[in-house]
Amino acid sequence: MIRSFATFILFIWFCPVFADTNQNCDKKNICSSIETENDETSVYLQAKNLIPGTHITVYTAIEGPNIETEPQSPISFVLNDSDKKKVLTFKKKENTEAPVSVAVLAVAYYGDLSAKHDETYVYTLPYEGKSWISVGYNSGEEHKGGGAYSLDFVLPEGTPLLAARDGIVVETEDKFTEGRRDPKLIDKANRIVIEHSDGTVAIYGHLKPKGVLVKPGDKVVAGQKIGLSGNTGFSTGPHLHFEVYKPEENRKKKSFATLFKTESEEKEYLSEENAYWTPDGKTPPGFPITNIEEFCISHSIPDPDKPFSCSDKIQTKRKFYLSIPIYKSGPYTFKGEFISLKTKKVSFTFQEKIPGGINFEAWEIQPVLSAGKYKIKFYLEEKEIGERSLQILP
Repeated sequence: MIRSFATFILFIWFCPVFADTNQNCDKKNICSSIETENDETSVYLQAKNLIPGTHITVYTAIEGPNIETEPQSPISFVLNDSDKKKVLTFKKKENTEAPVSVAVLAVAYYGDLSAKHDETYVYTLPYEGKSWISVGYNSGEEHKGGGAYSLDFVLPEGTPLLAARDGIVVETEDKFTEGRRDPKLIDKANRIVIEHSDGTVAIYGHLKPKGVLVKPGDKVVAGQKIGLSGNTGFSTGPHLHFEVYKPEENRKKKSFATLFKTESEEKEYLSEENAYWTPDGKTPPGFPITNIEEFCISHSIPDPDKPFSCSDKIQTKRKFYLSIPIYKSGPYTFKGEFISLKTKKVSFTFQEKIPGGINFEAWEIQPVLSAGKYKIKFYLEEKEIGERSLQILP
């Protein structure tokens, strides 16, 4: 889980009204100050280390009795350079006692408050290889509200992560080492934060310790290797949290649905319980729901999370297992016809329902076949998707 924004800066001042005050800065040099000139007291903001071409949105509130501000507080401001900027003025309300002190609250977020997401942009999948989406849009406990359009990709730890879009790296963190479902770890996920040309921001979360391969200020291009997946922070297992968002008023954010180019060679929105991979020009038998080349026949129950051996030769009078990967969520009707090469007839037909929400299925096949050579024809939804050879040994 990645809470709210990539950066959370909070500083509160208590100072005499109408008195000059030095700048108060956080560790990233986002600073505020109160200054009085010509009987006007003003609040200034400055992003001293702002990376050129990026933005910081700062929610600003003035708190204190008998105070009025112009413009009315709270309000957010966008800083797009490192110059000091006067953002508001305040004064004592007429016919009221002067307050002893006021508080200045400033919370800063990466990205542009006025950003307009380019809905036509087609993103690159942010990883090498193939991955399933475990939590999609408007799903689970975390993908709600401002983070509704987030995606969690299941990835083995150490999987290379790729930039999904051109941009500038504005923040990185890779010092955290723990990962589990513990509220104490909500803000302790390693991450990379990248601002795009339209002012939106992408976060890549839960990276492995020392799994960040870029630094703030780096310009990256889509498809560039930027890090390694992990399991740090509030997490139930190794995965990548990916989200594109912009800051909004009142310390909120808005996330965006993102189009990706996938193995289908088409642009599409990704959905939960489906697998996606980058176009490679290959259309194996069963594509894109499954891949017959990865079907496995074995005498032992296969474990998809561990290596297991497969064979095209099995012993007679022994049950065996047929297992297949599922890349697109069902339900589907799956059928296998075992055809004897000797008689040219179907000796055995196997048919089952593949339920939705799974990425691997294994069936136990009873020892009903006689010794000999067979051809197995496979069908999905009554459509033939390919065949395999099998020999039953005496």
